[in-house]
Amino acid sequence: MLKKKLRGKSKFLRKMNELMEIYSRNQDTAFAYRELLGLESMIRYEGEQAMFDLNKASLLYDMGRYREAETVLKQIPSINPTFDAMCESLRFKLLEVR
Repeated sequence: MLKKKLRGKSKFLRKMNELMEIYSRNQDTAFAYRELLGLESMIRYEGEQAMFDLNKASLLYDMGRYREAETVLKQIPSINPTFDAMCESLRFKLLEVR
């Protein structure tokens, strides 16, 4: 079923989604962060870069590296209302920890 849902997406997005699914199960933030950074060379489009940066900022947040997460989050361009709402959600979390 998962493969059917991901058909047509870029190779980068498939790999990133698989990685984030694994992370949701095992919660090994350091492993997920290292693996995510390894996927950066596969990015081809602005939207992929934005998703990469959002996941990177989220993982940095989970590791308690709030300043780095905030820096990454500031660099993410506005893509669409749904994506922008996900970014705002993380911004609010970062504001709460200050």
